[in-house]
Amino acid sequence: MSAASVPIRRDLHVISLIGVAHGVSHYHQLAFVTMLLIVRDTAGLSFADVGILAGIFYAVSGVAQTVAGFAVDRFGARPILAGGLATIGIALALVGFAHSFAGFAAIAVVAGLGNCVFHPADFALLNASVDSSRLGRAFSIHGLGGSLGWAAGPALYFLNDMFGWLGAALIGAIPGLAMAMLVWADRVELVDHRSKSRASVATQGRAPGIGLFLQAPILLCFAYFALISASTIGIQQFSVPAFTAMFGVSETLAAICLIAFVVGAALGVLVGGIFADRVRHHDRVAAIGLLVASALTVPIATESVPTGLLLPLLALAGFAGGTTNPSRDMIVRNATPPGASGKVFGFVYSGLDVGSFTAPPIFGFLMSHGLHAAIFWAAVGLYIVNAAVVLVIRQATATRPIPAAAE
Repeated sequence: MSAASVPIRRDLHVISLIGVAHGVSHYHQLAFVTMLLIVRDTAGLSFADVGILAGIFYAVSGVAQTVAGFAVDRFGARPILAGGLATIGIALALVGFAHSFAGFAAIAVVAGLGNCVFHPADFALLNASVDSSRLGRAFSIHGLGGSLGWAAGPALYFLNDMFGWLGAALIGAIPGLAMAMLVWADRVELVDHRSKSRASVATQGRAPGIGLFLQAPILLCFAYFALISASTIGIQQFSVPAFTAMFGVSETLAAICLIAFVVGAALGVLVGGIFADRVRHHDRVAAIGLLVASALTVPIATESVPTGLLLPLLALAGFAGGTTNPSRDMIVRNATPPGASGKVFGFVYSGLDVGSFTAPPIFGFLMSHGLHAAIFWAAVGLYIVNAAVVLVIRQATATRPIPAAAE
């Protein structure tokens, strides 16, 4: 498709719809855990129980995400996305009726199954529906929507104050159910990526099978997402107590520094989308952004930065890392063979769940032994390793005999 052949109005409609749907998915991720905390005393749950239930949610989502990718390529992205939105909405509503750990665990499984569809379905729809000249910006809005969705999760505390925990659960379920209906009804603008896949396969050969996941570019993309998730989790979950120990700042200032990092990353995603649409070498954009983020993190790891510069330095580090996100999504797209959009995005994005699941115990061990700076040295190392990984992905993609997808 060329930009002239696709009205910008349609692209804006699709980008907005999928961006909001991604935001709703992230909202429900946090809302599920928030509801568990709200009903914890009434249901007799401990904080450890809540942690286990959250682990069940992410474990199911991570394992099922690749399967969801196959379902997207088999049945279409739009109905799978609508089904996921409805499922995760229903799961949140059910939290208001459960009274035992076993009941909440069953709901966590259902919620995880609903959550697993978003990355393969979202990216299949964006790739097929949005003009290729605007995909970088589409990916950036998609990422921004997810970040804003997380910000909406704590609203359930206010709903609980006004309507009680059952009312909060039922009202909190509305975004998922409402978005499910909107996505299901939008049969015209949301293009079925399978039609393009069939055309590509007809001219370039049959669609890849299970061996797809053994190809070097796909495995490298998976590793990239697992490592970048580990780095992000380390900073997001442990930087506040690390800042207080390393720099002697208050917990409030440490939290503000973390917010600066997150906001900087969100702004970087928007700018990165513009870069991703204007450059061909997305690997270079991603590598440079990661190396800059690494360099900006070194003064924090060495504890050599003045306290007054901690906040702006973190904002710049977050911004540099955020600019890489749209380019990384373009890298995955370029590594995807024809007819495998759902499978590939489902598989490689499950790397995020792997990193999110495995990294916290490691960082927690470091923190418990007083190795606070190690959190940031780990981030420095992971940034550098991933900068090398994205460069290797391009080389592996260029030498692969299977052509890259144009869907």
